[in-house]
Amino acid sequence: MYLRPFGSFAAFALSAVLVGGLCGYPSTAFAAGEKDKEALKLHDQAMDEDYLAVEFDKAEKKLKDALKKCGDDGCSPKVLGKLHIALGTVYGGSNKLDKAKEEFIEALKADPSAALIESLTTPELTKAFEEAKKQAKPSKPTGPSKPPPSSEDGGEDGGDKPGGDLEHTPIPEQAVNTPVPVYIEIGDDITVEKATLRYKPFGASKWTSLEMQRVGKGWGAEIPCADVTTTGDVKYYIVVTDDGGEQLKAGSQKDPYRVAIKREIEGDEPSLPGKKPPRQCKAKEDCPPGLPGCEKTSKEEKRGEKGWGATCEADQECQAGLICQNGQCEEGKREDGDTGPEPAGKGKKNIIGLGGQLDLMLISSAENVCSGDNDTYYCFHAGTTDRFFGDPISATGTNGIQGGFGLAGGRAFASYDRELAKLGAGSIGAGLRFGIAFGGHPSSDQQPPNPLHPEMVNFPPIHGELRAWYSFGGSQFEQGKVRPFGFLGVGLAKVSSSVPVTVCDRLQKNGEDAIAPEDDDAQCPGTGNRSAVQRELDAYQISGLNFISVGGGATYAITPNFGVTAEIKAMFMLTTFAVVIAPSLGPVFAF
Repeated sequence: MYLRPFGSFAAFALSAVLVGGLCGYPSTAFAAGEKDKEALKLHDQAMDEDYLAVEFDKAEKKLKDALKKCGDDGCSPKVLGKLHIALGTVYGGSNKLDKAKEEFIEALKADPSAALIESLTTPELTKAFEEAKKQAKPSKPTGPSKPPPSSEDGGEDGGDKPGGDLEHTPIPEQAVNTPVPVYIEIGDDITVEKATLRYKPFGASKWTSLEMQRVGKGWGAEIPCADVTTTGDVKYYIVVTDDGGEQLKAGSQKDPYRVAIKREIEGDEPSLPGKKPPRQCKAKEDCPPGLPGCEKTSKEEKRGEKGWGATCEADQECQAGLICQNGQCEEGKREDGDTGPEPAGKGKKNIIGLGGQLDLMLISSAENVCSGDNDTYYCFHAGTTDRFFGDPISATGTNGIQGGFGLAGGRAFASYDRELAKLGAGSIGAGLRFGIAFGGHPSSDQQPPNPLHPEMVNFPPIHGELRAWYSFGGSQFEQGKVRPFGFLGVGLAKVSSSVPVTVCDRLQKNGEDAIAPEDDDAQCPGTGNRSAVQRELDAYQISGLNFISVGGGATYAITPNFGVTAEIKAMFMLTTFAVVIAPSLGPVFAF
């Protein structure tokens, strides 16, 4: 009867021993700390955002907040070690190496397997970490635990080797500030229409596309210096489009290839097949001191950061050692005195257009305009193309005109302008206008019957103009900008405008004496007889054939390639002098 109580007691004792044993065993053997997730979130913000933006104070504060959240036992040893390593790295970026070593010691005490962040390390940090190893002793035992996932560990990508439809072997590493060559060979069974490299620099949030070029048996491209200015992994994948429009990939956005960017590489310098290794670029002047990968700025001529095969317009866009050849950065040297194509300005350099111009002539006051002894004027019977060859008599209020502006027709023209150089805050250029004229005096095949009327020069319907211009504020054509400009030009044109005039003609059209009808309306005013006939004529003032123009206007670029230009100019006509005011308007196209 005592067996049941004894058995119950034994069961209770065994349970107590097991529970006590489990409670006494370190919790890290079974689960991560309850604050791990919160701490790691602050860690990633500090290192992926603040540190890469060189905001070391913000990164330091976030990491210290993460350590406070962990407290004594809120985080696993792995996470504590990770936080101290990150804080030491931040101190290293601020050149506080003593504090960095203290954090490394705390990291190794918490987790003896803690290691530096390879992509962010420097020789100075490595030295501090080695010294910390000698001084650190674990503060408490650690059980087996799985390293927490983070962006640095490639948690978003996973896998040792990216998959895809195509085989590709990446280079293992490249030096900071040096273009990264990427090369792939594609089987003969695939007809490649286009190969595109998609890459994302370390710390970037967006992918960038780069067209690959034919290199030997395959396709290649170089990730430019501008995207490898700091240590860290560059991720990429390759998209190949065949002649049927199907896309094949090597790697993917979720599972990309990686190239470690380091301050120094151990092996040979990588390069594309048959090409020299890309040269290291100089760091930018605004590269913050202390950030891994920053170097002192050279005082040599600044060059761009485009690598081999990138599109270009001038040598200055390509990295040192390359020239702009046939629109691409290529290996080569310029001959002495050959500077290559000039760098492109911010705006477009070539502008073509169509325009319409209105001519307003300032007509001069004159007497005896239809007598035939003034070759500045030609007279026609009103509303006709019949030229007047009469013999006007002197009569008050006849054969004279009053000055003023008169409509002289218009012109339609095509234009071309080219920006030649920058000058001060603006730019200078040259332009050409060529078109046809409308209006002007009538053409007549009638020959004068007597020497009083010189033979008339017919109106030539052409317009040609050569000009030089200055654009204020920059290039004349830049999207979203209104660019005023002034110009000076010379050209070939003829301009004529008419005013009505009354004459007392004593000759009929056939040259015989005129006899006015007995009614008073046909008699000339003030004559009191029938010796002359009153005629209504159009007197045309003639000017040209040459001119000097001066004026100004403005161009508004609505899109990168389309806009509108309006201008007004004064044309000083030669050799028969007159002044013409000519506004014009028309669309323009830039490239």
